Amino acid sequence: MTLVQPETTAKADAKVDLQTLLAECTAVHAARHAELRAAEQQDSIDAVEYATEAAVKTFGETAAAALGRWLPADMMDEGCLQASVAIAPGAYLTYTNSEADTGFTLLTSCARCGNGSETRIYNLLTLSEALHKAGVR
Repeated sequence: MTLVQPETTAKADAKVDLQTLLAECTAVHAARHAELRAAEQQDSIDAVEYATEAAVKTFGETAAAALGRWLPADMMDEGCLQASVAIAPGAYLTYTNSEADTGFTLLTSCARCGNGSETRIYNLLTLSEALHKAGVR
């Protein structure tokens, strides 16, 4: 495809107000950035709320409270909310809420060899077993 310069006409020769055009573009860009940032902040709040509520339902109030403070994931894919809590050095419980996956996963890493593992957590018993297997005492 070859691009061709448009013919010059009196209307086309009108002076473009580049400063105004750039100012408008900047304003639209800033507004969109603010919208995206607000959506990110709401996703972080929702992720922590969902994780906290799910922990109470899954583990009971006492165990959920013992887990401490949930933190939202730094980066979340579109339509996926995720939060985690550090249980011990090298052991993190994550909660994912998306169309494809909803639930808890224990992520552990070995301090000696650096190998990691993921264990799906369904209740307090599976959490206990996974922590014991990972050597968390």
